[in-house]
Amino acid sequence: MKKKKIKVLLIGKRSFISRNYFKFSQIRNKIDIINYKDISKINLTKYSHVFNLSLDPNVRVKDLNLTNKLDQKICNLIKDKNIIYILPSTRFVYKTNFDRAKKVKSNFMYKKNKIRIEKIVKKLKSPNFLILRIGNILAYDLQNKSLFITKALNDLKKKKKIKIDLYKNTYKDFMTFEYFSKCLDKMIKNKIVGTYNISSGIKLNIDLICKSLIQGYGEGKVIYEKKLKNDSFVLNNTKLIKKIKFKLSKKEILNYCKKLGNKLKNA
Repeated sequence: MKKKKIKVLLIGKRSFISRNYFKFSQIRNKIDIINYKDISKINLTKYSHVFNLSLDPNVRVKDLNLTNKLDQKICNLIKDKNIIYILPSTRFVYKTNFDRAKKVKSNFMYKKNKIRIEKIVKKLKSPNFLILRIGNILAYDLQNKSLFITKALNDLKKKKKIKIDLYKNTYKDFMTFEYFSKCLDKMIKNKIVGTYNISSGIKLNIDLICKSLIQGYGEGKVIYEKKLKNDSFVLNNTKLIKKIKFKLSKKEILNYCKKLGNKLKNA
């Protein structure tokens, strides 16, 4: 089979990840972005990769059988065309995180469906797949209300304080979008397939992240709610690092938070 040149079809123009990946990617000239509804107009054979970031909203609230099953439909379209299918997934597919998600009814169906979608893509075998179990990505975003960083930035801008409903010693696995894009660029260029945690692999305290945002902003404080919960996690990215050969440091993440705070101040 003829070896294809790198060419990526990115599906989902409005996606948070789609917009920011394209912004920071170093292979932008090799990426086309479309809405899912336009896929029938596209000559798919010219692409080496298809990255689907279009999501049927029903995936979050209904059983998978009652949704459009977009991933399965796209995989069937690119079957036997020598294309790598990139599937964004979630940390909640792991048992510890999945059990924790059960306690949050609004999120549980989404996590359950993501597990099923992964299984469907793997079972199809053709096309080859690259499944990305993604950690928390930091970016300057004031619109996506489901994101920790969006809530923190909006709180800081409107109230000069960041309200947290997590215990002070809670840690999470954060990365910058520059790092995420650099990782994905490398994986695409090397035509890597399989399942990978894409993350910094660093335990970063929530309190420290918030204080770095405040330091960049120049004023504010962290307020803890009366009712607190624990949602600590860090993803093992050893498999990823062996492939991409570079890491993100704690200092880089905290400096990035300061830059986000400063950008908010000057917005």
